[in-house]
Amino acid sequence: MSRELILDWALLWLFLAQLALILWNQRTLGRPLARIWDDDAPLVSLLVPARNEEATIGRCLRSLLAQDYPNFEVVVLDDGSTDATASIVRATGGGRVRLIAGASLPEGWTGKNWACHQLSPAALGDLLCFVDSDTTLAPGTLSAAAGVMEEEGAGLVSLLPRSSRGSVAGAVLLPMVPHAMFALFPMAMVHSPAHPDVSVAFGPFLLLTREAYEASGGHAARSDSIVDDVEMSRAVKAAGFPVRLANGTDLVETRWYTGVGDIWRGFSKNAYGGVNYSPWMAAAVVLMLMPILLLPFFRVGLGLAVVFGIVHRHGGGCGSPG
Repeated sequence: MSRELILDWALLWLFLAQLALILWNQRTLGRPLARIWDDDAPLVSLLVPARNEEATIGRCLRSLLAQDYPNFEVVVLDDGSTDATASIVRATGGGRVRLIAGASLPEGWTGKNWACHQLSPAALGDLLCFVDSDTTLAPGTLSAAAGVMEEEGAGLVSLLPRSSRGSVAGAVLLPMVPHAMFALFPMAMVHSPAHPDVSVAFGPFLLLTREAYEASGGHAARSDSIVDDVEMSRAVKAAGFPVRLANGTDLVETRWYTGVGDIWRGFSKNAYGGVNYSPWMAAAVVLMLMPILLLPFFRVGLGLAVVFGIVHRHGGGCGSPG
């Protein structure tokens, strides 16, 4: 068998393996179902850290206040904003939103971990839901996520969001995030207690029981981590609580990054933290996984080329005159 044909078959099997993993992950995650709760539903504290978010905080709060879940509160921490963030929170929330002022950042903490850590003792709810200030939720999001938590007995539920695409670069590159999760990562391992070190979550929407949050050490467990969502899910799972992910792309929208430089800095920062800051693991990710990650940009053309190439070679060999 020629080297060209071996390469064709290898690429075809790679394509089929990715497709199988995507379908498996879609079945594993699923989409959270709509849920109607009674008035005695557990109190959920929607917790929003905000620093200089005047462009997005109003839209975020309006989506939180429009939730159809019957029993929730909204708490915003103003992390030393120098813009109109605080006044927009007051104007948008009125008496339905509590606004607290953040303390100075202590040594050994990242800004978001410190802000979320301060929000947790201010929360009154049995369930804590951390939402990024550049994120909006469909009205049924909280009801559906709380339903997943109750049905699965989970300590943490996180929803895969869709990214708003405010630029050409965002429209092209940001879909790589859900593709990477579906095509490269076996989601069933996150749900399995047999793999306590394998866990992931999505920072724009993290719903936890208070028991799981406190038992895991909360945001203080890895106060210096830049991937607070991943570290939180690992800590919750290590504490013995199930972690559940669900496909929330029709429920949660977040504004991750815009320009190419912003996207590259954000992706590289989070990816490096995701491999525990190991340069060897980072190199392996770049050298081995990036070609697979980029595959969707030419998957259709590549698949057709491979199939036609195999057919042509087989057809040419069988049909040539003797």
